[in-house]
Amino acid sequence: MAVPTSPSDATSSTTLRAEAVHLAGEIDTLNTKIEILSEEYDQASGHLSVIRHQLAGDEHAITIAQSNVTLDTAKLTNQAVNAYVNAGAETAFSAVISKSGNSLPLQQTYLAVASGNLSSDVTTLENSKYALHERGLALSSEEAQAAATTATLAAAQSNAANLASQLRSTLDGVNGQLATAVAAQEAAQQEAANQAAAAEAVQASVATPPPVVAPAPTTAGSSTSGASAIHAAETQLGVPYVWAGASPGGFDCSGLAMWAWGQAGVSLPHSAQAQYDSVEHVSLSDLEPGDLIFYADGGYIYHVVMYVGGNEVIQAENTGTNVMYTSIPPGPYGAGRP
Repeated sequence: MAVPTSPSDATSSTTLRAEAVHLAGEIDTLNTKIEILSEEYDQASGHLSVIRHQLAGDEHAITIAQSNVTLDTAKLTNQAVNAYVNAGAETAFSAVISKSGNSLPLQQTYLAVASGNLSSDVTTLENSKYALHERGLALSSEEAQAAATTATLAAAQSNAANLASQLRSTLDGVNGQLATAVAAQEAAQQEAANQAAAAEAVQASVATPPPVVAPAPTTAGSSTSGASAIHAAETQLGVPYVWAGASPGGFDCSGLAMWAWGQAGVSLPHSAQAQYDSVEHVSLSDLEPGDLIFYADGGYIYHVVMYVGGNEVIQAENTGTNVMYTSIPPGPYGAGRP
């Protein structure tokens, strides 16, 4: 039964509902942006780690080369001095010298050869050090750029998260005003509202909502690894979403997938895009428990969830949510099997 309302009450409720819908849409858009920033941050962090590893490797190579030349220099110098001073009393080379009537020219020849070897080794070292120095400069520049990119992405994510929090607070206020407006309408039309409530109660008793269906268990045909990954993810149900998180206590979307499959003995990168690139692609119509379902915006993959069966997934959705079961989100880009 319709509840009669005054024009002003109806206008107020309609305006508040429209504002609430608009705010909810902005929040959804921001949540998508935050997930994309999270994906970009994960990729930038991985790139920065690779650069720092390469820099450490170059420094180690220079240290080893320097050590080798130092040892060779000492060895050749000792042999040259021994041959010159002792006329070769101990070495095979010295034995040849001692048989000669005049050992000085041979000693000088040996010293010249030794000196040439040392010069060659030193030149090789200097060339290597120069090449590694130039590479180090390039990597250092790249490291600075990567670090700046990572910091920029972190700041952008923080700003977006703060804005989303403000919008959620505003939405809560609008919803509160809407509830007050609706309550005022009902109070003004108490008799009609009572009749409407009675009619709704009858309707509710006839059309009882279906019970919540628990996610389908892993089927016998699914892989052992997939079942293990699902079990691991299930142990984290209720854990809060944490931007760039990848360990118990807090996960982002790709962090949960990486950690859960890691418990099953399968290594995945911490990035939805990188995970999509590294797994076997499967049809969305041929999903098995444990498979990963990916989402994209403009061809850019930014979100991943884990299929558990029965049209259900486990996911770390976005800031303000916890690891949870949900229906398969609409609009998947593709799927993969680690």
